[in-house]
Amino acid sequence: MNTAWSVVAQAGFWGWLVTTIGFILTAFPHRGFFRSGTALRWGVPMLLFYALWSVGMFKA
Repeated sequence: MNTAWSVVAQAGFWGWLVTTIGFILTAFPHRGFFRSGTALRWGVPMLLFYALWSVGMFKA
């Protein structure tokens, strides 16, 4: 197991978790309403952190 990749996996997981919560809370401010611009600002980093987490898990 490589320690550096384990750290990358941890950073990816926590980044994904925080951005997913941010996405849910800001893109859907109330029932029946969706903010597409805000969703894009939170969604792109969410996908990047998910990819980072996945790569870290495979390499660790």
